[in-house]
Amino acid sequence: MENKHTRAELLTRAEKILAAVPTPQPRAEAEFLLAWTLGMTRTRVLAFASEPVGEEDAQKFFSLVERKKRGEPVAYITGETDFCGLTLRSDTRALAPRPETEELAQYCANLFERGANPEILDLCTGSGCIALALAAKFPHGRVTAADIDEDALSLAAENARLTKLQERVTLLQSDLFENISGAFDLIVSNPPYIAAREVPGLSAEVQCEPKLALDGGEDGLDIIRRIVSCAADYLNPRGTLALEIGAGEAPAVCALFDARVWEGGVKKDFAGVERFVFARRKF
Repeated sequence: MENKHTRAELLTRAEKILAAVPTPQPRAEAEFLLAWTLGMTRTRVLAFASEPVGEEDAQKFFSLVERKKRGEPVAYITGETDFCGLTLRSDTRALAPRPETEELAQYCANLFERGANPEILDLCTGSGCIALALAAKFPHGRVTAADIDEDALSLAAENARLTKLQERVTLLQSDLFENISGAFDLIVSNPPYIAAREVPGLSAEVQCEPKLALDGGEDGLDIIRRIVSCAADYLNPRGTLALEIGAGEAPAVCALFDARVWEGGVKKDFAGVERFVFARRKF
């Protein structure tokens, strides 16, 4: 007779395995992996936690748990992630979208009224998650998504097709503003912001991700400096520059803005970290 365990039992075992790694959210990660294994939503897995799981599915589930234990991001294991209501592909071509970046996209959406038609530029677009989320939010807006990395842009293009937003997002290979023209109401970016010396010491999970999307130079601010130095030239009057930054970087990043040109401030993420800088061009 086939040996079966309930979903709840499998989740408890997996949580213990992942908690010993350690990993930040062992229970949630176990739930995502089991849901993907069973081809159902996480909500359904939890709602019927006493349902049995066949041996084949249990073995598949624990093979995924082992991959997570070795440091592979859940989004890379499943090949997909949810971002602002969109289901996106995720793999080693770009950073796995994080909850903080989802917060950034939501903050940006709140800058405009419903039905607005903003001109938006997403620099260092990676998987295209921010650009696509804003394109979905503003059907009459125009979104340009740029990245220096061809591999990242190929993933962004796949995600644009997957979400049926390919007609509303223009993808460009560009070293920041190099191939950008025109003016925008919003420039948003989740740029590389980790100091180069810190990259080798990052967690195994982050080490799976492309270094180009992580390494921000000697102090982590090389790319941010370049963005801030040019952004005003590509913004409409009263346009906004929105940046995701590293923990502890807010004072140094804010100091890059000329008070004669910019006004704005810092927003915290869900964990209370000063994670986002929003600066509006004064004129």
